[in-house]
Amino acid sequence: MTEYIFQNQYGVITVNDRSRENEPKNIRFITSDYKPLFEIPDGEQIIISYKDGRKEAAVCNYLDPYHFRIGSRAYHICEFAEIMEHIGATVSLFPEKRYIWSNIDLDVGDWEADLREEYPDLDGDELYGKMLDINAEYLCDKRVNLDVKVGDVIVKLGTVGRWNGTFSGYSIIESGNIKDCLYTDCDYAEWYVDRDGEFRSRQIHHDGTNNFYYRKFKDGVSDEERSDFLDMVYNSKATQEDIDKVTEKLGRCICDVYGWDYPTPKEQIKDKFSR
Repeated sequence: MTEYIFQNQYGVITVNDRSRENEPKNIRFITSDYKPLFEIPDGEQIIISYKDGRKEAAVCNYLDPYHFRIGSRAYHICEFAEIMEHIGATVSLFPEKRYIWSNIDLDVGDWEADLREEYPDLDGDELYGKMLDINAEYLCDKRVNLDVKVGDVIVKLGTVGRWNGTFSGYSIIESGNIKDCLYTDCDYAEWYVDRDGEFRSRQIHHDGTNNFYYRKFKDGVSDEERSDFLDMVYNSKATQEDIDKVTEKLGRCICDVYGWDYPTPKEQIKDKFSR
């Protein structure tokens, strides 16, 4: 016999199956006539896009199969859909990474149908090689797309994995152009924009993994302030507050190029929807 848990949570009565209490929970998003849109895991984020062009990120928490909360407000999944339609807003997934380019974990199976159509006579190994060649050409295309000068220099911050440990540091990209961030000596690499608008890269080589992010100096930062900051980074003394004080993220520049949704940083929906 099924045992249910009844609770009053954030002003609604929720009902959960006790036998599934410890299972992963997904929150459903639907239209007002119950057509499914997508699901997200408990605690993940959505993007709400308004008619005036504003975009906001919202963390959603599971309450039961038909209810979730944003901030301190609980919503029935259909109620939320009706509110969104009423105010002319749309809801979409907020991906963890917006990929610019990657050659990590390439699967020829994902490419095979298109490759076979254009190159029907190639064997399996040749198809794999063709996939690598085409993917490398895509990286060249990305450099063309991201020919965007954002400052006099770009600072690459992060960690380098070596045989004898992981070390932090920085390097300077003298051109100040985003396209020049898309180079590596490593065998495998990816570049992406994360949810916080940080332009990042992961690069894998035989000794380990490098993790970088790219910043520009804020307008008005003096040469002395730059020098002091780079000294702190070199000596592993720079805090996140120090970094944010003199530099700014580059993710928004990249999102503008590709037309990606970019919600207002740190802004969360709370009890703001009315009908």
